Amino acid sequence: MKNKIIHLLILAFSSLLSGIMISKMSFIGKIGITIIYNEYTILKSWWKTALLLFAIQAVIFIVLSIWNEKTTKRFKRLLLPLIFLFMGIIGLIYCYYDFTETSHRLLKKTFHFGFYIFWFTWFGNCIFFIISVLNVKRKRKKSA
Repeated sequence: MKNKIIHLLILAFSSLLSGIMISKMSFIGKIGITIIYNEYTILKSWWKTALLLFAIQAVIFIVLSIWNEKTTKRFKRLLLPLIFLFMGIIGLIYCYYDFTETSHRLLKKTFHFGFYIFWFTWFGNCIFFIISVLNVKRKRKKSA
C-alpha cells in the first residue's frame, strides 16, 4: 500500500510538471489554438492540463491495480501491463513523429518535453506493475 501511495504522488508530480511544460507553448501555438483549434484550449492552462494528464495516469493505475488483484496467474497479470506498455511505445513514437514532421514542430521544446514526460510516466506506471508481479512471485518462492 505504501508503494502505491508513493507511486500516485510521483504520477501527480510528473503530471504537474508535464502540464506546466505543455502550457509553455510558443506564441504561434497559442494563436493557433485561440483562432483555429478551439478544442485544444485546455492545453493553454497548466492546471487543467495537469489535471487531465493525472486523470489519465490515475485511470491506468486503477485499471492495472484492479487487474493485478483480480487475476491469479502470473502470465495474465503480466499481460495487461505489457499491452499498456506497447500502447505507450506506439504513442511515444507517434508523438515524436508528429513533433518532428508536422506543423507541431513550430511549438516550443518545452511543449514537446511535456508530452515526452507524459509518455515516460506512462512507461513507469506499467513497469511498476510488471515489477510488482515479478517480485510477488519471488516472495512466494522464498516463503515456500
